[in-house]
Amino acid sequence: MKKDVFNKIVHLIDKYDCRNYVYLMCVNNNVLKMAGEMAPDLCLCCGAGKDPWGIVDRAIKYGCKKVQLYKPYFNQEMIDKAHKHGIICNVFWSDDPVEAVNFLKMGIDTILTNDFNIVSQAVRNITIPKTLQN
Repeated sequence: MKKDVFNKIVHLIDKYDCRNYVYLMCVNNNVLKMAGEMAPDLCLCCGAGKDPWGIVDRAIKYGCKKVQLYKPYFNQEMIDKAHKHGIICNVFWSDDPVEAVNFLKMGIDTILTNDFNIVSQAVRNITIPKTLQN
């Protein structure tokens, strides 16, 4: 991505007063670096790309506030490391109620889903261990 294109994106974010409501998800290290340098206050989310097992280390390196983990390419150690560095963990994706509950019990912060109704009903009454609560 060229700097002028990124500037246009930032301009639109500002034009619609969205800085506090959006995050930019990217898998490209060069774009993550550029975004961090040009708009350090924007929330960056590191995507898995070609190195899903290195996603947390890349997020730390580029100052990302979120990771978008891609199942099945993550584990408890990665979630714990991300949280230790203040990084929010999204998971792409779960439409299965049992799987969604298990992800939340692991410490996943956000589940992207195609079936919000069924997943939200399943997770409504789960108890998250105090050690995973922020």
